[in-house]
Amino acid sequence: MQNRKLLPFILPIVMLSLLAGIWAGWIRIGWDFPLSATAGKHGALMVGSFLGTLISLERAVVLKKHWSMLVPALSGISLLFFLFNVDVWAFAFLTAGSLGQAIMMAYFLDKHKELHMSVMLSGSICWLTGNLMWLAYQSYPLAVPWWIGFLLLMITGERLELTQFLPVKKYKRQLLMVALGIFMIGIIIPFHGNGRYLAAAGLILTGLWLLKYDMATKSIKKEGQHRYSAVLLLTGYFWLISSGVLIISGDIYGFMYDAVLHTFFIGFVFSMIFAHGPVILPGVLGIVARPYHRILYFWAVLLHASLILRVGADLYSNVELRMWGGQLNGIAILAFFATMAALMIRAVKHNSYKRNGNVSTAFIDSNGLLQWNKNENLKDESK
Repeated sequence: MQNRKLLPFILPIVMLSLLAGIWAGWIRIGWDFPLSATAGKHGALMVGSFLGTLISLERAVVLKKHWSMLVPALSGISLLFFLFNVDVWAFAFLTAGSLGQAIMMAYFLDKHKELHMSVMLSGSICWLTGNLMWLAYQSYPLAVPWWIGFLLLMITGERLELTQFLPVKKYKRQLLMVALGIFMIGIIIPFHGNGRYLAAAGLILTGLWLLKYDMATKSIKKEGQHRYSAVLLLTGYFWLISSGVLIISGDIYGFMYDAVLHTFFIGFVFSMIFAHGPVILPGVLGIVARPYHRILYFWAVLLHASLILRVGADLYSNVELRMWGGQLNGIAILAFFATMAALMIRAVKHNSYKRNGNVSTAFIDSNGLLQWNKNENLKDESK
């Protein structure tokens, strides 16, 4: 039986990490809010304590091993140490959590030897490497390229898995591996030297490949949740390409550094979260539901419009507009998760769910493969 006993502990930690990370980001961008000591930890809170824990939780739910839930718990505990300004211990727990995630992905790869599993394992190793970089040098600039690699490879691996349902030939998948390989060489040699040009090329080529071959190009022709997810995915790929273009457009510091990071982390990564949220979040909770409503488009539009404002402000060195863009970024993200919670509660109240700890409308089986629940008796909550 799948062990979910730690869920009541881990889920609040995930959401508190998101709130703390956004709060720290607002302070870092210039807003005069309390708890200013957290500002310098914005990136670690968002990538490690929030995203790393959330991704590990998703994989732990799939693995169904008693020990697997300890992995997101380890990375989640880092939040407490960050809040008490014990950063070394925070990164020690993040490192332990990222090692655990790599072990989980190695287990999946051993059970099901597929290309997308290798890509996601490589992503977990990137997260581990970035955390070790910080522990060794206590330098965020050295860690950040590896954190980018972590999320790029994890997300691309998941999207690559879905291409098995499309007529994408083997050599075309190999082209994606070349693009990801170019990115990896770029962050190894290192990123802040000439490596950034290779890394940028890898981001651009990966984005172009996804725009051409991802399943979103087919599902955008459908209606409801399928089209919503496709719009978010394709928009995210545009931001991924934009991030690569910005990297090669000038020196990466100050305003340009802000633009590069947030076109990737907000434009690309959070587009993926917004797109997958109605599927993955119920799956983690063991709820068979379709918590989708057209109101989710509103938060998506706010996210991308505010990011355009922020990046434009970065390019013109406008501090005030960048502050407003950043604040609206955070509001859109928090509102999305609040709306998802409300939609899932609504689904439960309308008896359009089934709690059994194993299945969801879409879920990843014990081999790490995406499966779709065939239950057609679910009510459509999209109106």
